[in-house]
Amino acid sequence: MPATLENDRVVALCERLAQSTRAGGAEWNREGDDVFVWRVPEGSVAIGSRDKDGEPPYEFVVANANGERLDELKSDLVDGDRPAAWNEPLAELYRSARRSGLKADEVVDALIAALR
Repeated sequence: MPATLENDRVVALCERLAQSTRAGGAEWNREGDDVFVWRVPEGSVAIGSRDKDGEPPYEFVVANANGERLDELKSDLVDGDRPAAWNEPLAELYRSARRSGLKADEVVDALIAALR
């Protein structure tokens, strides 16, 4: 399979995961410094900030059930200094996964409830 088709499939996975996470269908766990993981019996994905600062560049890794890396996608520049088309889907997934992994919505809801 050509690399562009592989990237397209991984980008599609990123986009669908971000949508599912925002809708509450995918729950993430924090693992280590600034890495968030979503697991199902078939495998897992992880997304994190490569610099461990919560900012780009991001790295997305697809693994099988044994934890072996199958695919990855990293924030990148193409054609010199133009952001790659997949940078924004990676950033969106990172933000959604981080929010889920840190249970941000639960904290916000609890804070709102405390003000009543």
